[in-house]
Amino acid sequence: MTGAARASSSTKRQASAVRGFGRAFHDEAHGPLPALLLALTVLAGVVDAVSILRLGHVFVATITGNLVFIGLAAAGAKGFAVGTSALAVGGFVIGVVTGGRACEGASSHRGLALRNVLAVKLGLACVVTLIAILTGPHFPRGARDAMLVLLAMSMGDQLAAIRFLKVPDLLTVVLTMTLTGVITERKRGWHDPAMLRRGLSLVAFAVGALSGALLILYVGTSAALLLGLAIIVATTIAAHRVSRTPASWAAPRPA
Repeated sequence: MTGAARASSSTKRQASAVRGFGRAFHDEAHGPLPALLLALTVLAGVVDAVSILRLGHVFVATITGNLVFIGLAAAGAKGFAVGTSALAVGGFVIGVVTGGRACEGASSHRGLALRNVLAVKLGLACVVTLIAILTGPHFPRGARDAMLVLLAMSMGDQLAAIRFLKVPDLLTVVLTMTLTGVITERKRGWHDPAMLRRGLSLVAFAVGALSGALLILYVGTSAALLLGLAIIVATTIAAHRVSRTPASWAAPRPA
């Protein structure tokens, strides 16, 4: 192969990689939804950092972990409480119900459905942040429980939206299968948009958890919650803009 041919082949590979990276954020099937869901994946990492470090060592995003904690608490393991984990699970269930109804109210446009859910999340995040500012840094039991329930409701809303939007490889919090897909289908290569989305999801969640933990440990819990609030504000504005645009990607996906 001549030098010119090698250069041409390298240029084509680079162009393919750039196109694949772009489609990981925006494609014909799902429009801008992948980019918005990656932002919400960062949010999930932030709020789990808050709940684990400051709200009783429970999850509000990776909610099924609380079932393990309930079992540990029931067995008498120290550092775990059935009531605290049950509050998180209960709040999550309520959030799923409200999120499902928000999506049903915009069943003709996926962008509008996400906007509706984010509007609910924005209200919940404002209340949680206000409670944290007024009662922190050492939250009384009532304030801590209220924040826990509200954050779990917010993440339940988010997961209901994920079920409705049906964007593959972007589940925002349920990342076990995402990691499995990265490993088992690694031969597809990182130029493949699906592989990129999976990798970006894992990185986004880790970045969110790291950012939340650093803010909590070195600035304060309110700072981490303000970061989460900023993410919700930005994604709500973006979702509102795309919800006003008719497009082929906006149609609900078949079950």
